[in-house]
Amino acid sequence: MKKPSIKSIKGHKINLEPFSKNLISNKYLEWMNDKDTTKFIDKAKDNISLNDLNIFAESMIASNSDYFFAIMHKDKQCHIGNVRLGPIDFNLMKSNFGILIGDKSFHGCGVATEVLELIKHFGFNYLQLEQIHFPVVKEHTSAMRLYAKTKFLCLGEMEKTFDKNGKSWKLVEWTMSNLDYKKDKNE
Repeated sequence: MKKPSIKSIKGHKINLEPFSKNLISNKYLEWMNDKDTTKFIDKAKDNISLNDLNIFAESMIASNSDYFFAIMHKDKQCHIGNVRLGPIDFNLMKSNFGILIGDKSFHGCGVATEVLELIKHFGFNYLQLEQIHFPVVKEHTSAMRLYAKTKFLCLGEMEKTFDKNGKSWKLVEWTMSNLDYKKDKNE
């Protein structure tokens, strides 16, 4: 199956815009080199360069199994983070998911919740995914609260661990099925 195209996803406070390389900036580079912001992000390695960001962006833009969006704040008209739905297995109609609110001034103000709701709507209604599932570091308490708040189901600890900077973290698996999404929307 060919990846269906999308222009943008409109929200209340934010829009999700297909990522373009013109969004690669020193501000984005600062997010990716901020140890606190990227503590639980696998793709964030030490000393990321603008060239590294360009290579990653090119791979996401060219991907046939990923949707990579810039999170754009409407009022402030600025790029505040990214969200990825993928890789998508179009045979099983299942996808992974990842989010980064890089601009710390937007932490804790509901932006991530809105992003999740837009991604669920896009994934389950537009793409007709059967399931969105992803691992989360157990100690990432704000992410754990976000996924519970947005009605993902916690399946418990995984055997696999997240290893970064000499530390090994426990992973917890989260999931939502299309059926559960639609049931929740009809209640």
